[in-house]
Amino acid sequence: MSRAALELVHERLRERFGTPRPESRMPPLDEVVFTILSQNTTDTNRDRAWASLWKRFETWEQIAAAPADEVAAAIEIGGLHQVKARRIQELLARIEKERGELSLDHLEHLDQEDAAAELAAFKGIGAKSVNCILLFSLGLPAFPVDTHVHRILRRLGILETGDLSRANRDIQEHVPDEIAYPLHMNLIRYGREICHARRPKCGSCNLEDLCVYDDKNMEER
Repeated sequence: MSRAALELVHERLRERFGTPRPESRMPPLDEVVFTILSQNTTDTNRDRAWASLWKRFETWEQIAAAPADEVAAAIEIGGLHQVKARRIQELLARIEKERGELSLDHLEHLDQEDAAAELAAFKGIGAKSVNCILLFSLGLPAFPVDTHVHRILRRLGILETGDLSRANRDIQEHVPDEIAYPLHMNLIRYGREICHARRPKCGSCNLEDLCVYDDKNMEER
């Protein structure tokens, strides 16, 4: 894995899309639950599930105390609602027991390694989810590898492993802190607009000279 290659990809994507800036951050607990809702669904349905949750409930305390079926019904549009409702309530119960309140704001005062270790201890929060929470809520230079990022970096020969969890662990030391956020965001955009899982728009790709993917689609050229 090459740090220089990642920096080159960053520069190419920055030239194409510009440099994305971080948006307003959610509190850590909000981000953790938001991440649970994002699993195995689309961004649109995740956002709908999040909105529906807060339309039905007003506080984390209400969500923690509600019957599980009510929480599941509130997030049904996001898919796997029974599993996610159970995870959310188990998470809230554990936090309240350990912290004495429904808050994870203390994570903002930890270094990246310690914050990651605490997050990884929660059931249902894998390596990619940990990196998302570190980056988007805590503003730390973690680099989440989702399916878009994974697909593109494998096609570029930067990542070899097909294991998403391993990729999220292995790549961290190779991504310069200052490019973690813009590279992540631009790779996701590139995956959605150009480097599709099926029939990628290789003729419109400005990374094509770096790509080792065999099944190229050059029709647009």
